[in-house]
Amino acid sequence: MGYEWLLSAAMNLNGGLTTDEVLRALADAPHRWVQAVFTKNGAPGLSVWTRTPAGTPILVVLRPLGGFDHQIVYAAPMTPDQVTAFEEWEANQ
Repeated sequence: MGYEWLLSAAMNLNGGLTTDEVLRALADAPHRWVQAVFTKNGAPGLSVWTRTPAGTPILVVLRPLGGFDHQIVYAAPMTPDQVTAFEEWEANQ
């Protein structure tokens, strides 16, 4: 699976995240909670709930490009409510 960054997503990372950390989390994390999402206009995407190599819970939103390739359109640390939901999901894996 290949990833490319939407320029604005890469430039607007916050919470101390780096593009490299996000890519490593997508490639190497032992648990990834993947959910289908849709834009207001119905365009499909995926939300990936995972952890960075350092253990920080992050949320990444992907836009399919074709085949197995995706564009990263958003990446950020999870909110406290998201962390709670993710940790509950992790506990049941």
